Amino acid sequence: MVAATIRLGVMDHPGHRSSHTRPTPKGGGIGIVAAFVLAVPVGRMLHGLPPLDPQTATLLAATVLLGAISWLDDLYQWSPLLKLGAQVAASVLVAVTLPVAPALSAMLPAALAAPAWFGLAVLTLVFTTNAVNFMDGLNGLVSGSVMLACLVIGTLAPDTAVGVMALLLAAALAGFLPFNFPSARIFMGDVGSQPCGLLVGTFALACADHPHAGTSAWYVVPILAAGLIYDVLYTLVRRWRNGARLMEGHREHLYQRATQGGLPPVAVALIHWAFVLWGGMAAYAALHGIVALVAALLAVLLPQLAWSAFVERRTRPPTRIT
Repeated sequence: MVAATIRLGVMDHPGHRSSHTRPTPKGGGIGIVAAFVLAVPVGRMLHGLPPLDPQTATLLAATVLLGAISWLDDLYQWSPLLKLGAQVAASVLVAVTLPVAPALSAMLPAALAAPAWFGLAVLTLVFTTNAVNFMDGLNGLVSGSVMLACLVIGTLAPDTAVGVMALLLAAALAGFLPFNFPSARIFMGDVGSQPCGLLVGTFALACADHPHAGTSAWYVVPILAAGLIYDVLYTLVRRWRNGARLMEGHREHLYQRATQGGLPPVAVALIHWAFVLWGGMAAYAALHGIVALVAALLAVLLPQLAWSAFVERRTRPPTRIT
């Protein structure tokens, strides 16, 4: 894969927004997507499920669609609007097959629940697709974080369709990770990060649709992905308050500023992996009634607040003494 992307000229050259210092091939996500798509029917059969059902087939089609368009964008650098259109199209494909979450059906009349769920699903999928894509700028940060999150989902929901798919995505990412961490021989590129974001969003919606102990488990994936989600939202708010153009490329994510402040990239990636593992313990505790959901959410939020305060302090310009 590395040699093939070099021959095709699919290289990520360092720029003002880059965290790397030498040209590196990108497109490793092709292997992740291909391994996942091919393994899903086999994995479902091994767990006593039919190889495909309409919902799974549509998800795989949406994953391939978004991966193909993202690969072409890696090659030709298409406009952001075209990429957003592809994300929306893939999200719509997934959303139309998802049953309405029971919690939403209980809150709204049937005539409103379905369109409300569809709109929420599309927004969730577009957000997670972009969030994972935005955070894929440091060796091993996204690939390792999503791998660990999927392992936790598979552990918490064994022998379910979502658990099987999560474990298969974790396996695909585990095969890629040694080529990307601690030093990168290849990047996953948009062809990997965007489909991974779509799948993370799908797993989140699937958890919301599968109640645990009589209540919706909507919070499982947000807790696991808290490090990624918090960084994206914090950076958007910070840039908005500073009057920056939100659609403009930048290097102001917390993980980028942490490395600019002198933290080793490997340490930053490992911190994000720790966020996922901590979130996994919080999710387990909330699911099994060990702690209240509010306590679990606070337990996950507090490290994020501490991390952002640490990065802000570390990157604060020194005070001039006059």
